[in-house]
Amino acid sequence: MDIRVYSRAKASFYCTEPHSTESVIISISTPGRKYIHSPFISKDNKVLEILNLEFCDADRAGDHDVYGYITTEADVMNDEDARRIAELVEAHKDARIIVHCDAGISRSAGIGAALARHYNNDDFEYFTGGRFAPNMRCYYKVLKALGDDITPDGAIEIDN
Repeated sequence: MDIRVYSRAKASFYCTEPHSTESVIISISTPGRKYIHSPFISKDNKVLEILNLEFCDADRAGDHDVYGYITTEADVMNDEDARRIAELVEAHKDARIIVHCDAGISRSAGIGAALARHYNNDDFEYFTGGRFAPNMRCYYKVLKALGDDITPDGAIEIDN
């Protein structure tokens, strides 16, 4: 599966160009933030669907997100978000999957890593090299939604 992790700016730019490959976009926003650019669908960009989700970049409720906000359970990724991601990807397995958040480093990388592990049996690039810092809540929630049962030693506890 072709999985790409982008920043919001790069995902928005992707939508301005014509493509020969169909794609779907998982678009993650931060609650309360306003954005100048967002991905969009056009006949030329071959984006079939955009799943818009909104949650903070934190591994647990009560943690600070990357902007310093102390999160609540309502602010972090939940099982419903993960279920919707799994359904979108399952419905579009032959399409390019683009996942973006604000910077393309944490939330989108956690989701991209989970998708790569499940579909490609290889999440190595997301955990090495320093380009990404995957949000582990996103990683485990998406793996769980995809039906993977993993609990490695030292894994963080995720809320149900």
